[in-house]
Amino acid sequence: MSLLSVVQGIARRTNYPQPSTVIGNTDPNVALMLDAVQDTGDELVERWGWQALKVQTPVYFTGDGATATFSIPATLETFQPSGTFVSSLYPTWRMPGPINEEDLLNLKNLAVSLYPSSWRVVGGTVEFYPVLQSGEIVKYVFAQNTWVTNSSGTPYSTPAPQADSDLFLVSERLLRFGGLWRFKMAKGLQYAEQMEDYEQAFQRQAGQESTTRVKDTSRTIVLNDADFFPGVITDLTDPSF
Repeated sequence: MSLLSVVQGIARRTNYPQPSTVIGNTDPNVALMLDAVQDTGDELVERWGWQALKVQTPVYFTGDGATATFSIPATLETFQPSGTFVSSLYPTWRMPGPINEEDLLNLKNLAVSLYPSSWRVVGGTVEFYPVLQSGEIVKYVFAQNTWVTNSSGTPYSTPAPQADSDLFLVSERLLRFGGLWRFKMAKGLQYAEQMEDYEQAFQRQAGQESTTRVKDTSRTIVLNDADFFPGVITDLTDPSF
């Protein structure tokens, strides 16, 4: 479904003539519908971590033992799926963050350096403390804010429709529902019922799109031996070592 079909769907539901074009259309009602779709798309990106917005290939920083801050992509909306950075030197440990300024100052005042590094987002960059070690690679996945693509499916650098044939990385149904109640509100018409339809549809689709970590709370591990230890103990006094 394209931008044109979404706007035409809004027009039908408000008894307005269906436009043959959207971008560049001088009809003030069509311009209002376009604004309503734009506002709905921006809101959807802010409200939920949609799977289609998740970048497929992890982005990474490479430490050099001196650099503390690294730039983040301009299209970043949120870190996904859980704001977790993974270090090549400590692959099974969680890198603490994002931490606040008070905790960062406390860490810097310590007489020792604690690894893995902690991190925070500041001024469009990610700051690590202690600095990443030379050759250390930190990977992460993020969700982009560019929810509009061209007809070939390539996202635009800015999240705004540019052609009638544009496609979307968020639900067209939600764009139509959200655009409908926003357009009616802008025209001074009753919109409560359409807004309720939109919110219910959002809850259903957001629930199906959940990407949060699943925790198993039903499995129970029973240990019959009180002396059981889930690891390996090496006797370093053995002459063979």
